[in-house]
Amino acid sequence: MPGINKLFMVVAVILLAIPPKAQAQHELPPPEKIEVPDGGVTVPMLDVGGRPMVLVTLNGKGPYPLILDTGASVIDIDSGLIADMALPGVPGAPEGVARVEELAVGGAVLRGVEVGPAPMMAALGGSNPPRGVLGASSFPGYLLTLNYPAKTVTIRKGSLPPPDDRRIFQYAAEDILPRVPIKIGGHEFRPHVDSGSPASLILPVSYSSDLPLTTKPVEIGRARTVAGEFPILSADIAVPIELGEYKLDLKQIRFSDLRPGPEAPVGNIGFQVLRDFIITMDSKNHRLKFER
Repeated sequence: MPGINKLFMVVAVILLAIPPKAQAQHELPPPEKIEVPDGGVTVPMLDVGGRPMVLVTLNGKGPYPLILDTGASVIDIDSGLIADMALPGVPGAPEGVARVEELAVGGAVLRGVEVGPAPMMAALGGSNPPRGVLGASSFPGYLLTLNYPAKTVTIRKGSLPPPDDRRIFQYAAEDILPRVPIKIGGHEFRPHVDSGSPASLILPVSYSSDLPLTTKPVEIGRARTVAGEFPILSADIAVPIELGEYKLDLKQIRFSDLRPGPEAPVGNIGFQVLRDFIITMDSKNHRLKFER
């Protein structure tokens, strides 16, 4: 079974490389000030293993590549870089949290930013490995667009229209990470939209009994997060998988109780689905827009 063994190894390697999601999403305050030119800012979207990256400067130094992650609610910087730059700590904050006076993405600037430590970023590899994670919700009051087909990221003032559940979706204010409705065989699920995941669609293991699968779920790998190690299962499915007005080109579903922290697993949508879309996030109003 050489083909199955190869698939097992590929999936295992990919999923083990999922970053630790800001160490269980510790709470950090928003930037003290956000400055974006009236016409907005568009910068190139770089890539590491399917994860979008942008170049940033920290206190005028750099640029450094950071993963732009809808699955993270904070900004984390490689702990080695924090030490090299001698960034000051923040009194009363968790250990390792530091202050950056200016974080710039092109002409978009965050001032007075608290950042957490991000260990082991170099493990993601590549010739230009990421030096941290930039949470996509770091620009409240602005629209952040990940244009996967054009490989660009845009930050501009504005807000999304009310949800229509076709292209624009509302997620709850209490949701730390954005969620969207996925419909499969008469069932609806609300997984996280996770640009920091290289996978496709992953749902909690318990959901596998509700779906019209054409094969039995089998383990194809394992993944680690700060919450522990979790098996990854895969099964074939023949019914359509819908996201609003869109049908996803997926013939298989992954199942795992993978999660970034102690909360109950809800699943996530990663790069292998997101790469076909232009995704705009309105973190102030808790809305996401998907376009093809």
